[in-house]
Amino acid sequence: MIKTDEIISKIEKYASLDLMESWDNSGWQINLHHDYVNRVLIALSFTKETLSEAITNDCDLIITHHPLIFDKLSKIDDSNIVEAIKHNICVYSAHTNLDKTYGSTTDALAGVLGFKNLITVDECVKIAHLKDEIDLMELLQTVKMSVGSERVKVINPSNVETVRNVAICAGAGGSYIKKLNEYDIDLYITGDIKFHAALEVRGFAVADIGHFESELPVLPLIQGLIAKTGVETIIAQEHIPWEYI
Repeated sequence: MIKTDEIISKIEKYASLDLMESWDNSGWQINLHHDYVNRVLIALSFTKETLSEAITNDCDLIITHHPLIFDKLSKIDDSNIVEAIKHNICVYSAHTNLDKTYGSTTDALAGVLGFKNLITVDECVKIAHLKDEIDLMELLQTVKMSVGSERVKVINPSNVETVRNVAICAGAGGSYIKKLNEYDIDLYITGDIKFHAALEVRGFAVADIGHFESELPVLPLIQGLIAKTGVETIIAQEHIPWEYI
């Protein structure tokens, strides 16, 4: 068993809570003040399924990317929270602090896609300059396979055909589209592009690979980070909450 403080210290030294956005709630979600941790489940989100997996695998700590609690609680009646407490399971989240640190969710995505020598243009957005131009559709097929996306939504009002400069942002990156109009890019890879954000695209193509798919690469990063303490870790078997027909 490993000291709880040692595990949390590893995370917070890597992605300081000082980096967290003001609206965010990274950090402890359920803190039962365990002195030691037996086994850790690592997941993007705290759900009924991830909780069940933690219980089955005798995990007493769940570390998620998305916080379990965003809004102020007036009472505790959520069945999943109650069930976690009944099973003596703590929950800790590293969200926007992990998005903004060096070695972030975006860096993890870029690594899976094989992009190197990234230039930071915003705390959450990086640009990669490819060695050679590549056909847009060829690159998107590679991206699709690399992240396991069933479908990729492409927004290409300028009919971009080849790609040299690629911007990347894991998670929901639609709010950065206007800012990226200032940069010389051919493609922007992110997730969760909404309709009105899509209308703002100018001069480059956008590949919406999915929020879930774009952030999934960060889980092995978290696993490797806390595994240095010696604690046993498991990555949750999560799936997107919809299907295509």
